[in-house]
Amino acid sequence: MKQATKNCAIYTRKSTDEGLDTDFNTLDAQREACEAYVASQRAEGWKAIKTQYNDGGFSGGNMDRPALQKLLVDIKAGKVDIVVVYKIDRLTRSLMDFAKLVEIFDEHEVTFVSVTQSFNTTTSMGRLTLNVLLSFAQFEREVSAERIRDKFAASKKKGMWMGGNPPIGYEVKDRKLIINKEGAKAARHLFDRYLALGCVAKLKKDLDTQGIVSRTRISRRGSKLGGKPYSRGALYSILKNPIYIGKIRHKDKLYDGKHDPIIDQETWDKVQKLLGHGTGSVRSHKKTLQMNLLKGLLFDIDGTPYSPVGAKKKAKLYRYYVSQNLLQYRDHPKGIMARLPAHEIEQTIGKALKGEIIDILKLDTIDNEKLVKYITDHCPPADHLVQKCIEKVTVDKDTLNIEISATKLRKFLERELNLTIPKKSENIYVLNVPFTTRRAYKGAVVITPENEEPDPLDLPPQQLKNLVRGIVWRDEHFAGMSMKAIAEREGLSKAGVQKIIMGSFDTLMSL
Repeated sequence: MKQATKNCAIYTRKSTDEGLDTDFNTLDAQREACEAYVASQRAEGWKAIKTQYNDGGFSGGNMDRPALQKLLVDIKAGKVDIVVVYKIDRLTRSLMDFAKLVEIFDEHEVTFVSVTQSFNTTTSMGRLTLNVLLSFAQFEREVSAERIRDKFAASKKKGMWMGGNPPIGYEVKDRKLIINKEGAKAARHLFDRYLALGCVAKLKKDLDTQGIVSRTRISRRGSKLGGKPYSRGALYSILKNPIYIGKIRHKDKLYDGKHDPIIDQETWDKVQKLLGHGTGSVRSHKKTLQMNLLKGLLFDIDGTPYSPVGAKKKAKLYRYYVSQNLLQYRDHPKGIMARLPAHEIEQTIGKALKGEIIDILKLDTIDNEKLVKYITDHCPPADHLVQKCIEKVTVDKDTLNIEISATKLRKFLERELNLTIPKKSENIYVLNVPFTTRRAYKGAVVITPENEEPDPLDLPPQQLKNLVRGIVWRDEHFAGMSMKAIAEREGLSKAGVQKIIMGSFDTLMSL
């Protein structure tokens, strides 16, 4: 009986494009090894298809890779029976992405094979092995990210420009900020007009009247960006950017930059002082609203509102939301909380809202990956989100039912972050947050979310130390160092080193 042919797709990847222009590069080496393995399985009907799936210069931390996407399309079209890679991390370094890929493979009855790591994804043991290996791969990727962040911080301390879109008035040459005369003139105009008008809202109106728009630029993908009226958020960002006085900001610290300033120190100081006064005046007439974020939003299940109440004791202010039933009639229905600690419930709601932003906006973590990352990294404080987009909060017996305006959230983020978000979400999104209450020290009520997930690395110090040592020693052993050499260096027995390495596997599988 003739053996059925199994079409094998060979996928190769390299994180950087260094060396890819040579006659025989790492992608060729990976493919050659995979072709040899497929040839060894010829008796089983394996046959490598001619289409090549090579991703040179693409990270394994996400799925935004052209060859991988092409492979998935061919899998869904039924052109592939087996996916062959040199190593598991060539396909992905993310556990989440791997789970999605395996789901696609299973749906289309595709088998996954790694030439250097023997396992089969059709068995539970094979999946377990893959998850363990990917745990290490993801750990290595996160360690690399930490190194990059450290290098980024060190470079900024030296005043170096670390990339991104250059501010108005500057252009980038040889990785350095160089003043652009026309752009610098426009930047000075913004600062001068703000000092003359004294208000960002008036400045925006003035710029719109003059027809002044943001700088037009072309993205790497050829899309036209900018050329639109300035938003108030963008103007605030420009007026507060220390780049213009020759400084580089890293988090909350400023360092002397290696570029020339556009704005003199005197003008900068006047602008910052005026911005500070403006912020203070806004806060003065919104003080009560900002202090009590849920004023007018909090109700019990019968529709009775809670009102903010404060009490001072030894110069300390204690805030509560108290039911109008209790305030007006000195009575309250049983089973309904009459008094809620303001700070705790505001924190609970703010944290829950901030954690659900991407779901509320219905953004896809793959299709909208860069947008999702930008929103996650630059998300405004939780109290701002609560003020701007919550419509109503109903306090049930053991649940907070939060009604959120997805439209207001989207518009607020677009304005604050100066970006465009696809209109995918419905207007009202209901978020149910389970919680319990208990009496704490001195009778205070504490609100605790029931389903709050623990930190997976919240381990005892010695166990965490052994986990990290086990991962490092495993890498050294795979790189060629013997167990005996590691043991001698660490002052342990060979059996002790083996025990710590195997223990790290057990710890990872239990997280």
